[in-house]
Amino acid sequence: MKVLTLMLLCVLLGATMAARCIRDNSNGEPGCKTKEEIEQGVWRHNYDPTRYWECTKLNERAILRSCQDQAFHPTQLDCVDWDDWEWEPVCAPLTRPDP
Repeated sequence: MKVLTLMLLCVLLGATMAARCIRDNSNGEPGCKTKEEIEQGVWRHNYDPTRYWECTKLNERAILRSCQDQAFHPTQLDCVDWDDWEWEPVCAPLTRPDP
């Protein structure tokens, strides 16, 4: 019974995490309009794995940063060596910047 309960919990958790990821075809720039975006701070650039966006202030445009000779890891939210980088599906940020 415990194993079945644990399996159900894992499935529900996975479904919740997957539901949060909405496929994104933009460059991934966040709007920096929510507390969560500011707290996370950095967001992947969807077209260039060597770059990322940084939200520094609420309601101000994100700053485009570079990892130099490394790649930005979307799960670790940090620049890593290419050997440690792997592609992950792109997810839309919580908000978008104003046009």
